[in-house]
Amino acid sequence: MRLRRLSFKNLRNHSSTELDAAEGANVITGLNGEGKTTILEAIAICTLTRSFVGTLDATLIRRGERGFEAKIEGISDYSAPHRIEVRYDNSLGKSIILDGSPAANAAQVIGTAPTVVLSPDLKAITNGAPSERRRFIDMVISQAKRRYLEELMQYRRILKQRNVLLAMGRKNGRPIDRALIEPWDEGLIERAAHLMHERAEFIREFQPIFKATAAEVATGADDVEIFYAPDSAREPLGSVNEYRDALWLRSQQVWQEEQRRGTTLFGAHRDDLRMEINGGDVRVSASQGQHKTLLIGLKIAEFHYLARQCAETPLILLDDIFGELDARRAERVYDLTRNIAQTFITVASLDLLPFLRGRRLSSGEGHFTVSGGAIAETRHADGSLHPVGR
Repeated sequence: MRLRRLSFKNLRNHSSTELDAAEGANVITGLNGEGKTTILEAIAICTLTRSFVGTLDATLIRRGERGFEAKIEGISDYSAPHRIEVRYDNSLGKSIILDGSPAANAAQVIGTAPTVVLSPDLKAITNGAPSERRRFIDMVISQAKRRYLEELMQYRRILKQRNVLLAMGRKNGRPIDRALIEPWDEGLIERAAHLMHERAEFIREFQPIFKATAAEVATGADDVEIFYAPDSAREPLGSVNEYRDALWLRSQQVWQEEQRRGTTLFGAHRDDLRMEINGGDVRVSASQGQHKTLLIGLKIAEFHYLARQCAETPLILLDDIFGELDARRAERVYDLTRNIAQTFITVASLDLLPFLRGRRLSSGEGHFTVSGGAIAETRHADGSLHPVGR
């Protein structure tokens, strides 16, 4: 996918912004709080149907406005034009329009323009809670396989309803009749078994890609491994039926504890992803530099996995990551990403990208300066500088 034009209104501190994208690296500079990240958020809202910052849609609305809208126009690897528009209104909620027609749900859009996001907030993938790693797995597979996203959405609905029943029983201080919750058990186990089988298959395919990209980023300095740690089983299982059986057994084992605690204690929402570096658990063995390298390796591996699965080149969004990298690693990440995809990079100043200072932009590169919630100027490959009216 190549994004040609981005436009959005009333998003955070931007009132109305348009950007004609360069085909390669799009570098967006500006001081903190001026609205750089919002440009990347607008792209993510269109391609992933939500911001990557992890905030509610209502909090994205510019102060004093009722809603926001964002739109991208681009062309696929097979020369098919695509237009995605997302609107959110405080009263009407969210609506998504794909190529001129209303989309039934997010699953219909996600994966059309696969997108890889790397921001400092995502460092929890390597050293944070299991939920951060599950979120990473779910987002990658959801972009590659629509059926997985549909199963995941159904699973979350059932889990929420089952937890409501358990919480009510705990609040009332009375045991729940098992017959009342069995229908929820059946639906939860069935969908969890499919999700967990897909996750195991994903890790099996993803592991060699990850090892190769991590070695490329770190120039072969470390040996890394990634493993799927499913709930209700000591190791990945071979089939949906095996996961179904393991989950049913686990549901029996934790039933009394679930009633005491008022929440579901088995299922796909309790999975984890284990990473090792040089034979040790990443969470305790990796240095800060190694954590950064692993995260970058994960994201470049995500790019290659999605490119294969979607038969479409993903967009890459790099949000303020260069301030945490040394000059050598920053240049390597810049070169690795711009040579494989259209990238959108936010950075406070070109001083953080010293390898770009003093040189002309090459063909396919663009530089945009953001100030006060607007693009103040753009610089093209011919070296010309163009102020932009607000």
